Amino acid sequence: MSRFKEATSTEKLLNSIRNKKIDIDSQASDISSTIPQKKEHKSVSYHNIFSGKNSVNIGIDIGHECLRLVKTTKSSDKNWIFLGYKIVSFAHIASKKSPEFANFIKSELLKFFGPDHKVNLWANMSAARVNLRHLRIPKVPKKQIEKAISWAIKRETPFDDNDTSLDFEILGEISEDNVPKLYAVAYTAPKDEVTEIKKLFSEIDLQLNGISITPFALQNILKTVQIPDFEGTVACLFIGNDFSRIDIYAHGKLVMTRGIRAGTNSMVEALMENISAETDDSQKYNETEGSDSAVLAKEIRKALLSLSPDSAPLAENDIGFKLTEGEKFKAIALSLERIVRQVERTFEYYTANLKYDRIERIYVSTVMNVYMPIVKYVGDQLGMESDILDPLKFQLPNFKSIAGNASVSDRVALTPALGLALSDNDYTPNLLFRFKDKEKLAGTLRITNAVFAFLILVAVFCGGFFSYQNNTIKQKKASLTQLEKQMLKYKPSVDQAMISNMLNSSEGKQLTARQYQEKYLGMAVVSELTSLIPANIRLINFKANLGSVESGKEFLKKGRDNKVTAKKSEKNTELEGLIFGDENALESSLAGFMMKLDDSPMFGQISIKENSIEPFNENKVLHFIIEIKIMDS
Repeated sequence: MSRFKEATSTEKLLNSIRNKKIDIDSQASDISSTIPQKKEHKSVSYHNIFSGKNSVNIGIDIGHECLRLVKTTKSSDKNWIFLGYKIVSFAHIASKKSPEFANFIKSELLKFFGPDHKVNLWANMSAARVNLRHLRIPKVPKKQIEKAISWAIKRETPFDDNDTSLDFEILGEISEDNVPKLYAVAYTAPKDEVTEIKKLFSEIDLQLNGISITPFALQNILKTVQIPDFEGTVACLFIGNDFSRIDIYAHGKLVMTRGIRAGTNSMVEALMENISAETDDSQKYNETEGSDSAVLAKEIRKALLSLSPDSAPLAENDIGFKLTEGEKFKAIALSLERIVRQVERTFEYYTANLKYDRIERIYVSTVMNVYMPIVKYVGDQLGMESDILDPLKFQLPNFKSIAGNASVSDRVALTPALGLALSDNDYTPNLLFRFKDKEKLAGTLRITNAVFAFLILVAVFCGGFFSYQNNTIKQKKASLTQLEKQMLKYKPSVDQAMISNMLNSSEGKQLTARQYQEKYLGMAVVSELTSLIPANIRLINFKANLGSVESGKEFLKKGRDNKVTAKKSEKNTELEGLIFGDENALESSLAGFMMKLDDSPMFGQISIKENSIEPFNENKVLHFIIEIKIMDS
């Protein structure tokens, strides 16, 4: 009877554990679901370091019952500085969707910021609902990469573009069977969960800069924190409640991730079976099961968590109190073995099928506080070195003064928040700043840089031209000063006799020119007319009035006395002639002749005195008489 009751109780409790509704955060494949064993508030922060100088990164990890915050900044030499951390339990809040929870997050964040106003907030998202894949796609043009990746993912796990966000990062180019391909990491996430996180921070009036997941947060750590003995390829195993995750990193880059459907709940089941079979605890076990199976499940989990030295020890009246540490570990060893075998198969696939380098080290973390025998067991079974990932103690300035008193379990639990605090859009995948946004920003930066470069060239050119002008002005001023000095020294030997001789010489030249004009004017007029009259024009009469010309002496006298001749006799010539040719072209021939005369510098105004068509030897000719004014010199 008793044995039947014990079997029934065990079965009921197993069903209770397996069917218990667990919050999505506790199922998540990330360390953020760690349930804290110590509920007190923990906070260490130095607000006066770098405040107001550099922007501060805040990593926000909202776990199942605990809020973890880490604050970092970059120094002048681009190294990360650890400024503080904070761990606060919110187990007293019934729902994360309540206004009380939003006010709690706002209050704790504002307290943690201090006077730092230039903050970048990075929040963690559960990796359980994020589909992360590494893909090899054909080498296509840049604009078609997103379509190629989307098609490759949909071929295996279809999704709807309307309710799923897709982002990716090109890791490089590879060759597969001598065919060039692109190697990319791509991930899809539900838009409703991203929207929910954005809505939370929007309601508390805080600007969220980024949303990422724990595998990428760990990638940030491996890229930025110099961890001893870290080189080549390492793996990070996280054992959750119902779900575990193995991430593989090669030279600081996430190259593979895989989920395992097993976790600490299977260990609780194994420990429960062991406790139910123990005579010392069977009566207490049955009494507790009869009152409340949920309370019993909690008690057994408490017994499992007590393995860690950072957890509270069991009291004498607690279930499992009389079990030794060895007996507890032996009870969960089979469940742990199943997880290790899944990890081993993952490693074999990674090295044998994908042809990657052998994994050299594995870092282990669980929802429990740190229990090193589990870490050692995993490493021994896999035949490699194993350890916990505790990046806070590795070469982060100010660590000892700020977080030196934190327990190992607290430091390990802060790892996701630390990774988020080390985020940068240059190397951290961000669900709020996806590939398209990066391409737009890159295009904008290219245009901005081009404009900036152009402005620099213009400024350099203007500066050079300004320097050249200044130099030219200085040279001109120096030349002017030199000339002024020369003028002051120059004393020309000019007297009245010299000026009189120069005047007489000039008058002589003018007189000679005047005499030549009087002598050759008529000849010049005839020569000019001869060169201008076309072949179809015959002159029948020519008259020239050259007027009266002042003698050279009178001309020089009037010029010396500055007197102007009152009236000069006009000089002109009269031409009478006939134009032969086509009757329709006679008028145009006359007009062309007059234009040639008008273009001559010797002739001035031209007037037609007579113009008529007359018969001549059975043909028509144009009879004309024109008067031409001769220009005076």
